[in-house]
Amino acid sequence: MDDNQLATDATDDPLLEEMRELWSESDAVWEGCRNQLEFGGFVSADYVEIYKHLVELQGQVTNFLEWGSGLGVVAIMASRLGFESYGIEVEPLLIEHAQQLAESYGSEAEFAEGSFIPDDYQWGIEDVGNPSRTNFDARAGYDDLDMELRDFDLVYAYPWPDEHGLYFDIMRTCGGEQALFLTFDAREGVSLTRMGDSV
Repeated sequence: MDDNQLATDATDDPLLEEMRELWSESDAVWEGCRNQLEFGGFVSADYVEIYKHLVELQGQVTNFLEWGSGLGVVAIMASRLGFESYGIEVEPLLIEHAQQLAESYGSEAEFAEGSFIPDDYQWGIEDVGNPSRTNFDARAGYDDLDMELRDFDLVYAYPWPDEHGLYFDIMRTCGGEQALFLTFDAREGVSLTRMGDSV
């Protein structure tokens, strides 16, 4: 589905129009709050591309997790597309905004405060590069969801450029063997990896 096809399908897809409103509203929230410390690391992804990938994955997976969920936009999209959807975010203020947006758009996405890095994850700088933005001190958010990383069929993340190795290592060591890992990169766009095929 290319962008032209997505535009054509908009008339047949009332959810897409609703999601465009969500994207616009989340941009407005960011504009209004971007000077606050909690929004310092917030960068929105290409929601159109992610939406297209989520649509294509309908019926293939059941549950979805967004790492560093921020305003919760991707988790809300996944929920509205029928996934059992969750987000983990370290900043309480962002979770507050995400919950408000979820309620406004009829989403059942659940959000937990904490780190997306499982408590039992062991890492070494020589293996995964030199992560500079990810918070290693916060407790993991999985207990609040009563789930573990390996319980999720589909995980989405937007890694900082120097943290791709870290994110994939977390998925390899703690994620489900056949989990799908959907990532966004500002230069490379969206990619989808089945973890069992990446070892």
